[in-house]
Amino acid sequence: AHFLLQIRIEITCAANMATIKLKWNKEEFEVTIEEGSSVEVFKTQVWTLTSVPVERQKYLGFPGGMLKDTDDLMEKVKKLKPGAKIQLMGTPEGKELKVPQEKTVFEEDLTPEEKARIYKEKKVEIPPAGMKNLGNTCYMNATIQCLHKIKDLKVALDTYQQPAAEGRDIDSVLTSQLRTTNSQLLSTTDSIVPMQLVMALRQRFPRFGEMQNGAYMQQDADECLRGLLTTMAATLKGSSESSNKIDELFGYTLNSSLKCLECDEEPPQESAELNRVLICHLGTQTEPVSHIAQGVQLSLKEHIEKNSPVLGRNAQYEKTSSLGSLPSYMVVQFARFGYKGANDWAGTSAAKVKLTRKCAFSHTFDVFDLASPDLKKKLSVGRVKKKEAEDRDLEKAKAALDKSKSSSSSAPADVEMKDAEDVDMKPAGLEELDTGYYELIAIVSHKGRTADGGHYVGWTKNKKADGKELKDDQWVLFDDDEVQFVNWKDMTGIGTDLCGGKADTQIAYINIYKKVTVLADPGQTLGSADEKKEEPEKKEEEKTAA
Repeated sequence: AHFLLQIRIEITCAANMATIKLKWNKEEFEVTIEEGSSVEVFKTQVWTLTSVPVERQKYLGFPGGMLKDTDDLMEKVKKLKPGAKIQLMGTPEGKELKVPQEKTVFEEDLTPEEKARIYKEKKVEIPPAGMKNLGNTCYMNATIQCLHKIKDLKVALDTYQQPAAEGRDIDSVLTSQLRTTNSQLLSTTDSIVPMQLVMALRQRFPRFGEMQNGAYMQQDADECLRGLLTTMAATLKGSSESSNKIDELFGYTLNSSLKCLECDEEPPQESAELNRVLICHLGTQTEPVSHIAQGVQLSLKEHIEKNSPVLGRNAQYEKTSSLGSLPSYMVVQFARFGYKGANDWAGTSAAKVKLTRKCAFSHTFDVFDLASPDLKKKLSVGRVKKKEAEDRDLEKAKAALDKSKSSSSSAPADVEMKDAEDVDMKPAGLEELDTGYYELIAIVSHKGRTADGGHYVGWTKNKKADGKELKDDQWVLFDDDEVQFVNWKDMTGIGTDLCGGKADTQIAYINIYKKVTVLADPGQTLGSADEKKEEPEKKEEEKTAA
């Protein structure tokens, strides 16, 4: 770009000099030209006034064409007519065009990693990265994507340090590959190829490497999940030397009582064991289960036959169980696969068949009725607090609505969408109380009629509905390397209903829930609310007795 300098010339002639009035932009200058001055001297004078370097000055309007360094300047000036205009073209110092400090890069030239970084910085909403199917590995892809939703597990994997070569085993190798996959899913927008992870998984669990007709066989996502949890339990250290991160996140105590049904004199046998997965039975064809709570309750009661030390023979026992503690993340597996024996008459062989009957579930899961009496007492405190907090929030929302109606002329505030994991952030330093409620955050589903075939996909919760910008909960569907956003109503609607009932559509197989807690009052300990409640009753009883 050039600056155009228009010079309005007014010649004032003296005996041996001439004065030229210059006009540049909105400024005016007077240039005195003495007899014998050269073009170079004139250009130097103009440079001191306009900061246009001598080598950049180009003049138009002088008689005879462009002003040259060899021209007789005074003769040129004398030939100018009064009011003549001289144009100077040139760029002042400091106003030159500069090379951009950063090279312009187009989106199609960016790598997936660079796109992910830029999208994250600009807070652009795009679907997460998918995983390539490497030969019937959809069971693993769906499981990994659902585990990736658990923030506490991601942090544990990020901080994992693989042992030195002499102390390295297959568990540490598989955990290291899980850490690498976890990092890759966070750092790219493109699908990743988890080849090293698949190889480590098949080496640790040879069953997942079984082949048929030259191709890898379909495997069970539940077996994959349990195997991964077992592996990470051996490698990811917990908050103490004797604990591991997996049991701290997924482990819960199951209290059981085994009672002989044929001998009242035999005392019940009490036991407690640590579990990571809760089973939901689906009942029978004559007595089907219609809801997840009913199915889990059914799995906590069973009849077994064992030797009775009192009777000296085999007898029937009833085993009843209840939850003695609650995990941070509850894994519920629907018992959808079972074995069907061979039928010689029909010419069918034994196979692992799928139960497609419907078992309803919702965004939340209440385990209060599954808890032991001691745990119920603790949960009651948290449930009262949760109800009080919900009432306060309802009053605030009502007050805000009334206020917005009264000031409807004002501009509405922007709504900031938050990730489902970050919505209910708890302030540090206050005790969290269990409520018995869980929030659904991930689902592994299966489509097909047998466990040895079909297709697995994963679903994870992305955003909660706020009733304003987002009318329904937003989820992410991970179908191997194809990833898309979906709404909750589309997951439990006519076309697709993860609750079941249709054999050739995706049906939930594994649900992962996150525990819902509430904050205790500052200084309050567990049970203090019950104690305060009992005090008035106790005083009333004493008064009546007196």
